[in-house]
Amino acid sequence: MPSPRERDVRGAIRDLLDATGAFDGVYPAGLPEDRGERSGDLRAAAIEPVATTISAQGDDVGGALTAAATLSLTLTARDDDPETRDAAAERLLYAAADALNGVSLADVTLPGSTRIQSWTWKKAVAPERRIEAVLTFQYLVEGWNGFDASE
Repeated sequence: MPSPRERDVRGAIRDLLDATGAFDGVYPAGLPEDRGERSGDLRAAAIEPVATTISAQGDDVGGALTAAATLSLTLTARDDDPETRDAAAERLLYAAADALNGVSLADVTLPGSTRIQSWTWKKAVAPERRIEAVLTFQYLVEGWNGFDASE
């Protein structure tokens, strides 16, 4: 198993979502318009880390650590028609779930722990609807000093 790096996991998520063909753009650091840039995407996703918790079995400092991570997927659909827009947002959610649930991301995450755990429909602001999905995953860190700090 490769050394765990969450940025590699986020890159794998980007690649898997992009491969679905459902998105005009998949962004690893927030949507372009959230950074003051212009975006013409009708269907987009933003991947942003939220939190990671580390746990160990007992107090053996030589054993493996388990990291449980959470990230946010902001799924955005734009259309002038509210029903079409909401249906498109839902399709983006299901495309993301089909692409990500139960897989090992970047050959790092444990497949049984990788899933979209929940989602929240954000208030529509015409012509846009966003869904905030929470993706959870776990990975193992071999040894208490097994983190990969390389570029």
